[in-house]
Amino acid sequence: MNELDVLLSVIENPTRRRILEALVREPHYPLQLSRELGLSQQGIMKHLRMLEDLDLVRSFMEDSDQGGPSRRRYFPTTGFTMVVDIGPGLFNTEVATRPFEEQGTERPQADGKRLLDLRRELGGIDRELRLIKERRAELIADKERVLEEAGRAVESTFQDYHSRKVVYEYILHPHLDAKELARGLGLRDDVVDRIVRSLEEGDDGRRP
Repeated sequence: MNELDVLLSVIENPTRRRILEALVREPHYPLQLSRELGLSQQGIMKHLRMLEDLDLVRSFMEDSDQGGPSRRRYFPTTGFTMVVDIGPGLFNTEVATRPFEEQGTERPQADGKRLLDLRRELGGIDRELRLIKERRAELIADKERVLEEAGRAVESTFQDYHSRKVVYEYILHPHLDAKELARGLGLRDDVVDRIVRSLEEGDDGRRP
């Protein structure tokens, strides 16, 4: 599976989502997660092992503050952002991962004023993210409009499916040249080059 498939398989499960939600807040013991989520420790450990195998969480041993045996605590190691755009003429997926800084057992201290400062800083970041989200939605709508018009033009101009697919992909990826497009589609360079050249030279694609 590719990176997107792996991450989708993780977050499609509501229990794993709740585990990650708890762990990004602070490291947890399996028993804490079991009580918080209302599940057996055995079930929690099954999910933790999967997340650990995927290198999304790790664990460390921590001495008990009540003189008991050491316990294993889990924390997240990798953050990720997934974007899926589906619309008229548009299907796009993007994944960005970022490693978290290594966590230790020490907990930084902060007074009430510092916490309020952090709250205000977070509010400013959220406002900027909302503006970016709104602007992105506008751009996606523009992209859908352009692709929808391009799709109609390609369909009415090129008779065979093979040529339509090449031309549409060529329009959809303006940063690729004909050779790069051929590699991406698994086609011979000369085949893609001929179709692209007919487009650039104004050939309507209807001639044999």
